[in-house]
Amino acid sequence: MNSGTIGILVTARLGSTRLKRKHLLEAGGRPFLHWLLGRIQGEFAPELESGKAVVVIATTPEPDNETLKAFEGPEVRVFAGSKGNIPLRHLQAAQALKLAAIVSVDGDDVLCAPEAMRAVYDGLVQGAPGVKTEGLPFGMNAWGYAADMLAASLEGHHGEQLETGWGRIFDFDRFETVAFTVPGNSDAVRLTLDYSEDADLFRAVIEGMGPCVAKATAAEIVGHMLAGGLTRLNATRVEEYWANFNSEREQESASSAEKA
Repeated sequence: MNSGTIGILVTARLGSTRLKRKHLLEAGGRPFLHWLLGRIQGEFAPELESGKAVVVIATTPEPDNETLKAFEGPEVRVFAGSKGNIPLRHLQAAQALKLAAIVSVDGDDVLCAPEAMRAVYDGLVQGAPGVKTEGLPFGMNAWGYAADMLAASLEGHHGEQLETGWGRIFDFDRFETVAFTVPGNSDAVRLTLDYSEDADLFRAVIEGMGPCVAKATAAEIVGHMLAGGLTRLNATRVEEYWANFNSEREQESASSAEKA
């Protein structure tokens, strides 16, 4: 049983080269980051109020990221750490804020499923060293890890560039896996914010569903998208996204091998 504070870390920075200041782009008159934070705060309201959990925007110390402090409040903190090593940034946040475990949410995953975050949180509370979900569309799953597991997994990797596919530092045989299923052709859904077409998709979903999107499940969001044919909005970027992802991951892996 884990009785310490669990941090729900939203990894976000404003220096993206493909889509500038993407977390501040708006849907329904609010920044995308507002919608993601709202979904997290809605799901974990009791834990946030009691102090059992805290939401942390995990960013980097560039001046532009100071803008993210506008999202700070009683339940949301902003922490700036390692520029090029995301898991190290998480470990630094855990050490500075005395977090026992971390639920990891990518800031690009604007509509990350609350039921996935809840499953990860509950598993960590029960003492699992790591928990991940699977079966949801890309951009809706969540994962997390105990702080001591993160520290052990990072040994020998502190000086590496770890921004793309950085989960490779973990032994996933030690993770508990929680499986979800979503009706319909959810394989056609990619919900991650990298291109202007992705912003168009998130905007269409958020504005189309209205206030209910704040607590909408993965099945409800996917159903809305498929019924309205919204997957067409970013379908042309799928191959490019994965080509860039794999290229950047290979470059980071090659750089790490050279340093080893």
